[in-house]
Amino acid sequence: MPISFDDFLDDDDSIVIDPRDIFLTLDRDKAFAFPRDIQTEVIKDWFAQRNQADTVIKLNVGSGKTLVGLLLLQSSLNEEMAPAAYVAPDKQLVDQVIAEAQMLGIEVTDDPHDTDFQSGDRILVTTIHRLFNGKSVFGVGAEGVKIKLGAVVIDDAHACIATITEQFRIELPNTHSAYQEILNSVETDLKRQSHARFLDINSGDPRAIMEVPYWAWIRAQEEIMQALHDHKNDEELKFSYPLLQDFLPLCRCVVSGQKMEIEPDCPPTDLVRSFSRAKRRIYMTATLADDSVLITHFGADPKKLSNPIVPKSSQSMGERMILMPQELNPEIALKEIKTLLVDLAEKENVVVIVPSKNAAKDWEGVADQTLMASNVVKGVEKLRDGHVGLTVLVNRYDGIDLPHDACRVLVIYNLPEVASFSDLTDMAVLSDSQSGLRRQMQRVEQGMGRGVRSNDDYCVVLLIGSKLTRRVKSPDGIKLLTPATQAQLNLSKKIAKQLDGVDIEGIADVINQCLNRDPSWVKISKKALLKARTKTDLVLDETSVAVRLAFDTARSGDYKAAADLLSAAANAAQDGDEKAWIMSKLAAMQHHLNPPASQKTLLAAYRLNPNVLRPMEGIAYQKLAAQEGAQAAAVQSYHQERSLEAADRILEVNQLSDDLRFQSVTPDKFEAAIDAVARFIGLHSQRPDKQFNDGGPDNLWALPDGSFLVIECKNNATSKKGISKADLGQLDQAMSWFLGKYTQAATGTPVIIHPLRTLGDGASEVEGMRIMTENGLRKLRKALTDFAKSLGDPDILNSQKQVNELLATHGFNGVEFLKRYTTNL
Repeated sequence: MPISFDDFLDDDDSIVIDPRDIFLTLDRDKAFAFPRDIQTEVIKDWFAQRNQADTVIKLNVGSGKTLVGLLLLQSSLNEEMAPAAYVAPDKQLVDQVIAEAQMLGIEVTDDPHDTDFQSGDRILVTTIHRLFNGKSVFGVGAEGVKIKLGAVVIDDAHACIATITEQFRIELPNTHSAYQEILNSVETDLKRQSHARFLDINSGDPRAIMEVPYWAWIRAQEEIMQALHDHKNDEELKFSYPLLQDFLPLCRCVVSGQKMEIEPDCPPTDLVRSFSRAKRRIYMTATLADDSVLITHFGADPKKLSNPIVPKSSQSMGERMILMPQELNPEIALKEIKTLLVDLAEKENVVVIVPSKNAAKDWEGVADQTLMASNVVKGVEKLRDGHVGLTVLVNRYDGIDLPHDACRVLVIYNLPEVASFSDLTDMAVLSDSQSGLRRQMQRVEQGMGRGVRSNDDYCVVLLIGSKLTRRVKSPDGIKLLTPATQAQLNLSKKIAKQLDGVDIEGIADVINQCLNRDPSWVKISKKALLKARTKTDLVLDETSVAVRLAFDTARSGDYKAAADLLSAAANAAQDGDEKAWIMSKLAAMQHHLNPPASQKTLLAAYRLNPNVLRPMEGIAYQKLAAQEGAQAAAVQSYHQERSLEAADRILEVNQLSDDLRFQSVTPDKFEAAIDAVARFIGLHSQRPDKQFNDGGPDNLWALPDGSFLVIECKNNATSKKGISKADLGQLDQAMSWFLGKYTQAATGTPVIIHPLRTLGDGASEVEGMRIMTENGLRKLRKALTDFAKSLGDPDILNSQKQVNELLATHGFNGVEFLKRYTTNL
């Protein structure tokens, strides 16, 4: 008869709650002999503060977060903090966690209805999507708690953010009847913001995007709620509408010609009360530089969050050679870089992360596979299984593991793009602010982490694109990266000094030193990481925290207190763009209390940054001053005040050139680039349609001879049958506006930037009009680049005479500009 060894254990001996002791009692695979020093250190620190409601653990990739998370949950179960759930960003990682749990001998399940899970005998391993959605099995809002949670681990918390925000966002395609019903209810106010842009939206233009003014959104709530309620069981609404239905007035609505998005400033994850009421919430994340998402997206209390648990022992993230080819030589073309990557891909797996489908087109013809939402998992498996070649990964900066030979060369191509329309409108305001830079740097760092997944891993990281290069190499940008990444970038700067002006072959030689494991490179790269010290403080963006606290306060109906929080944040903001953004949110909150005061606040914000919503009234047109003084002097002033190095000036003009292309960017970016070109060559300029919305042109330039260029930009025109009647109608309206605003002595030339130079059906020529076609735009890009190169010579920039000669050489002064870069019908 077998002996029951359970009889030898008394009640006290059978309860083991220290995670380190639990590990030793597990019937585990021999691969898990002992916890690593880092894991032991983290476990010990957590155990000492385990009764905190929210705990943050920071571990670099490859440090064994999964084992730590499972042991902490098992400890919680043994201490009767049941049930326990391990939440991962996606199904692929769920499968990995389950496999590791089985090797450890820890009982797990992926079924939330499993009675062993609900009784505390197994740990649930599930996705963030299953926890947070409008039909969550754990219960939503008034449903209360359907399945209780005692302890929760959120693994790779930053990678879960995208899924959470998607779940708390309503997306309606323009084919859905609710889209048109809502659009009709706010049409008048959208037209007041920009009649031309509204017409683009109404015609289905996917690049035309407008935010619904908050006063229109609030006023039309009855019609909006009815439209959504009538379709609440539709596929587009059934998972998201239940999460937003009770506070739609606090949501934002942004609409394009193809779809409409409705979402709050912060996702109210507390609606899933199983999560918000759990006794222990443990957030595990890599050592990223911004922890604000723990408050903005998971609802953690900033007053109760303590500093994260970060091991003191070495946390080497693995070896990365980070190179920016356009920093080494701004004249290196994308074509040359592609050729280099194709050559490298013959032996190594090369992964290129691009920000969008549109950007993926730049890699057609050289990519062996292009991975988007539906085929990412299979494509990543192919990379893990063997050699693929060159893979393009579309907008996946997190949640993807590409260890060892799965990725030896990782490319971040251009700045990451935003995930939603709300983010897009925010970044129009914040793009040049510290807050905007922080958002971008976090995404870039997440992307750079895909190719090195353990401390014995290595890869080459290439950062490509003028905008990306300028942001990362800026002093403010570097400060927002983690110490380890900063150390690797500083090492890269030393390489750059030795390779200054090198050609693509020289860059290839350096890359091969890493790939071929040059002993001196391996030694110096590891030494650089030893000096990096992980930050032990919680890094919170005070503005983001204030927005979350104000949102939660407004949900309770206390708009006054919510407005006070935002007012304090606006007063504390040092950056003008960030102050304008906060003030626009303050105005929206004030509208619930005092609409006239709200408009005054919005007007003040608009004067700081015209990319916020346009106030209902109070914006009088201010004439663009005619060019005074020498244009050359204006060029000198513009460039000398900014103290740009020659390479940075070329990067800047390369960035402008990227935006001065047909069908490549949104109208707003294109018009902003046209505005920037004027300043770059010493001209005064305006964007009347955006700034004043009174029928003016997209852009207005003042030329040195006292005349003006009245410019309409149609960079996204798709007609194949000539310039449309509508486009020329807008140019004609812009000229009428000009004649009404300026004296008869002022002369204006109508210019339309359009890929065609023929009239479409029913279109009539505007008197005196000129057209900038692709040929003219190409010439302008080339001339700007040559101009920037010449200004890199201090002797030229300091000589007004030589600058003036340069302006003449490139046709940047007066009538010559029209002759060289525009044409007639």
